[in-house]
Amino acid sequence: MTRYPNRQLHRFACLLAWATFILIVAGASVTSNRAGLAVPDWPTTYGQFMFSFPMSKWVGNIFYEHGHRLIASVVGMLTIVLAAWLVRAEPRRWVRRLGIASLAVVIAQGILGGLTVKFMLPPSISIAHASLAEGFFCITVILAFVTSERWMQQSPVAEAPNARFVQRIMLASTAVIYGQIILGAAIRHAEAELYTHIFGAVVVFGCVVTSVVMVLFTVKQKGFLRHATLLLGLVAAQIALGLVTLMVRVPKNAGEQLSTVQVFVPTLHLALGALILATSLGLALKAYRFLGVPREETLPFAEGVLS
Repeated sequence: MTRYPNRQLHRFACLLAWATFILIVAGASVTSNRAGLAVPDWPTTYGQFMFSFPMSKWVGNIFYEHGHRLIASVVGMLTIVLAAWLVRAEPRRWVRRLGIASLAVVIAQGILGGLTVKFMLPPSISIAHASLAEGFFCITVILAFVTSERWMQQSPVAEAPNARFVQRIMLASTAVIYGQIILGAAIRHAEAELYTHIFGAVVVFGCVVTSVVMVLFTVKQKGFLRHATLLLGLVAAQIALGLVTLMVRVPKNAGEQLSTVQVFVPTLHLALGALILATSLGLALKAYRFLGVPREETLPFAEGVLS
């Protein structure tokens, strides 16, 4: 049966993905400004309902922490709407289930956010909160991709040599990038060893370069080439920004006042990391959906889950 894409649903899914990215940047600004306990209670804000807290009191670090909570609330409401919309209008069962899963994840994320305040920023919960945020972002990116008109209607390109390897290396690159982000969260929240993160950056770069080289030699579609080139450029920029971050970084337990550069650079570093994760995930999704593979090599879920 031919499916006709719901363009409004797709646009709403894209809206949620971008709102989630903004939320991640807002969360990064909270950590960079050391504002995690600027609002010491939860779910209220200094004893008041969050949305009625007067703007005149949004001063200093309260601005970052309270603003982060407001954005998180908006993302939560958007997720509820999208999940309900998918359940009602989406014909693919696995997409409906993913929409429901996104709602469960955003609820869990809200609870973790509250626990970070209730327990005074314990590293384990803070790292879990940051890691789950990126996982939720990945879910929103997937929903944005699979509700698009192109995903539903365009057929895979002609069979390409080494297509299965290309798909697997792209998926591996995405997993490695996600792991690298978790390591970064451990450094930000628990002062974990920097050398592990540096080694992870080398691994990420190697995976991404391999992915790009395989695309260049295997896939002749301009869309794939542009996407792969973008990913490589973002990773190169991230490595340079990471070096700057190391130079301006102040350990979490240091009591000195932070400069604008010491706040802005780590925040930008985290934001770029989220963009890299989304770009890599998008490339992996495109590879599994549009890159032709001999039928005898097709994965079990390729005919159903990715169609």
